[in-house]
Amino acid sequence: MKKSPALIIPFAVITTILFLLFAADCPAASPELAPEKIDEVVTKIMKEKNIPGLSLAISMPGRTIERSYGIANMEYNIPVERDTIFQIGSVTKTFTAIGILMLQQEGKLSVRDRITKYFPQYPQWHDITLKHLLQHTSGIREMTETEPFKSNQMRDWTPREVIARMADEPLDFEPGQNAVYSNIGCIILGVVIEKVTGVSYNDFLSDRILKPLGMAHTMFGSTSAIIPKRASGYVFTGKLMNAPFASLVLPHASGGMTSTASDLVKLTKVFTAKALLTERSVREMFAPARLTSGTEFVLPGPTINMTFGYSLDSVRGKKAVIPAKTGGISGFNSYFAYFPESQTMVAVTANLDNSLGSLVIITDALFGLKDR
Repeated sequence: MKKSPALIIPFAVITTILFLLFAADCPAASPELAPEKIDEVVTKIMKEKNIPGLSLAISMPGRTIERSYGIANMEYNIPVERDTIFQIGSVTKTFTAIGILMLQQEGKLSVRDRITKYFPQYPQWHDITLKHLLQHTSGIREMTETEPFKSNQMRDWTPREVIARMADEPLDFEPGQNAVYSNIGCIILGVVIEKVTGVSYNDFLSDRILKPLGMAHTMFGSTSAIIPKRASGYVFTGKLMNAPFASLVLPHASGGMTSTASDLVKLTKVFTAKALLTERSVREMFAPARLTSGTEFVLPGPTINMTFGYSLDSVRGKKAVIPAKTGGISGFNSYFAYFPESQTMVAVTANLDNSLGSLVIITDALFGLKDR
């Protein structure tokens, strides 16, 4: 759960795949999507960028492609398989946003609720709404830049401990007047889900989202529990090394989940309003966010606009919905992109941490493909 988890290596892979995906007007029929062509592209990038293991899935109407590459655990030489489980970091925010909208559909809350409805003990947050939290416009200071969390992400801080500590901090700006990427926002939303439903965030996810979607290999993570087929995380500092330990309790509803690429593409059912969310909720989830000034806001990078737990972006002129923050956590990166025009979704997971915040690798991947 880093403030700026740069998902550069897996992003290079997925961006290259997206070039293949949209090489023809009809992605499902594109000969560029032959598995052997995908294998050629991915394995080349993995070798260049020292990625130990990677899994990807592409879901299109009538067709799904699933590919796995490399090593899940280097010490025991265990290969990545279709059901190898990766930590997905901030992609967790996707599930939190879906949960909030489900509860709004049921009349149990509104995204316009002030958070003091659920946390009356923090009157200083009276002007902050659930929508502000979803859109990173609350003004609450980013927890990963605040002690004790900045220097100690190993301890299993509970969500309520984190919230109580951050309530002592002054707001960085008035709610709705600016946008700063926030982990604490989704942690608060996770506790709101618990307060409204009377069950844990973990149980809510399992019973209301994961089981209905058939996401059997997705769960709330744990650094202490035995999770079969979980990949080990690595860093590259001249050579591959085991990644530093990081708590999965601390990020909670902001970044504590584990999953597979094959599971993540099942979110297509949600985005097409075929499961869990109505068309109205999907439209609200993907509507561009605006500040109180009326202007749309943009986070640094290729993002066009932010919305509920996602950013709005485009690839080769095709509209896409992608997570607001790609999933980076110690030793792991993950990413997905959904293309509403073709109802196509691509997901990739990798067991390599990368803090290089450069777009050069992405650009190289894009232009390199033209010569393939």
